Amino acid sequence: MASTFFGLTIAYTGLQAASTSVNVTAHNISNINTEGYSRQEAQIQANDAIRTHARYGTLGAGVDVIDINQKRDSYYDDKYRNNETLYGEYSTKQNYMTQIEDYFNEFTLKGYCEEYNNFFKSINQLTLTPGEDSAKNSLINNAQSLAQYFNTLNTNLQNAQKDVNSEIKDQIDEINSIAKNIASLNKQINHIEACYGNANDLRDQRNVLVDKLSQIVNVSVSESDMGNDLTEFNVYINGQAIVTQYQSSELRVEARSDEQRRNASDADGLYDVKWAMGGAFDLYNASLGGTLKALVDIRDGCNSGVEKVSDTALDSDGNRTTEVVNIDGNNISYKGIPYYQSQINKFVATFSDAVNKIFKEGFTADGEQGESLFTTTGITIMNAQNISVNSKILHNNDNLATFPAKNAGESDASLLNRINELQSAKIFDGGTGSYFLESMVSDVSIDSSKATNMQINYLSLRKSINNQRLSVMGVDTEEEAMNLMKYQQAYNLNGKMMSVMNQLYDRLINQTGV
Repeated sequence: MASTFFGLTIAYTGLQAASTSVNVTAHNISNINTEGYSRQEAQIQANDAIRTHARYGTLGAGVDVIDINQKRDSYYDDKYRNNETLYGEYSTKQNYMTQIEDYFNEFTLKGYCEEYNNFFKSINQLTLTPGEDSAKNSLINNAQSLAQYFNTLNTNLQNAQKDVNSEIKDQIDEINSIAKNIASLNKQINHIEACYGNANDLRDQRNVLVDKLSQIVNVSVSESDMGNDLTEFNVYINGQAIVTQYQSSELRVEARSDEQRRNASDADGLYDVKWAMGGAFDLYNASLGGTLKALVDIRDGCNSGVEKVSDTALDSDGNRTTEVVNIDGNNISYKGIPYYQSQINKFVATFSDAVNKIFKEGFTADGEQGESLFTTTGITIMNAQNISVNSKILHNNDNLATFPAKNAGESDASLLNRINELQSAKIFDGGTGSYFLESMVSDVSIDSSKATNMQINYLSLRKSINNQRLSVMGVDTEEEAMNLMKYQQAYNLNGKMMSVMNQLYDRLINQTGV
């Protein structure tokens, strides 16, 4: 039969269970604003009944707290992280594409279409008075302004590329730091859970790190049972393991040499990413996602091709030009900085060569053979970085050839009319110069708008999915207040039970036989 004092033991287990539940509730409330915290709940079940050897058989033995569980759903974790990867990608693209759009924006910044049109306005003016100094100076100044605009645009794009490159390094450092912390938490979690129970708060910290990692790069996790309450937790990025239980792999960046330059107009020292222990990390894998994918797309994207300096495609002055060629593998279809660099380089080479050919066929007022209006600075590659106005013409406008022949009359503007016709000539991939330039502006605007819209969409989904996740793991003040009252009542009732038992034992021990 049950012990005489068994009722006191039952009441004591109830007090313990209620007290533990109150403590768990207090922990939930205190962490209501803690990032990534998962609501905890004491799991209570009835103790095993004892055999009494009486007619009623067994007697309940009270209650026991067998575990303190996290309220978390891995389905919502995966859903949230997948969305974070897409959000990270498009928020980064939105940031940089907006910056590139500002460089091209002709409505607020009076961009290169304006400079291009000003050049032909000065040509029109010069056709009225081909020998007038002021008209020639206006043309030379507008030509210089156009060249400087392309110089500046190229510099801005290269600076943006350098910024993206630096951010790639920062993100790689962040990935390494997160991986090390996850590996350390894996060890702490297993140490605690092998000896003492659930390490819920450390698991929350680990999940927060995985959430942060998922915004940088596409991530997946696996957790398997090893026995003895130990688990193996692995993290994979871009399909490769970066955390294997207690060990983390490290990524490093390595600056490309000139021979490894992907695109001719790339800034110096762009980074490749490799595993520190050896092996390639495929930055151009189609499955790559997150902020890292966006940065690679912006930095290296050349619309499925790469820009090379041609040794055979020369302009009329013998300057080399650039061309976009397709290569097997590792082509990025996104229109990033290299794409826009290659497009303006193509425009500069085509436009300058067409203008130069006509000027070289002409003659100055002194009867000298004409020279090219546009030349290169230093390096004999005609592109947006190197284009400049011929120094001889810049310092002496008499060297500008404005006449079609040595003995042409002062009013003969046939040579200048030929240049003027270039404005409507379809020599830029089958279109006019204005159409070519406006198409580039349109490309930038479309890609920027798409990135902005996608960023807004995934931000909205982020909030929606996070609300779904919080409905499971989040701390609700009203629910915790109700639980607090419930556990307080249970504690009071068990305390009352102990008071009753105390009166019974007092009667039994102190007053029996009196």
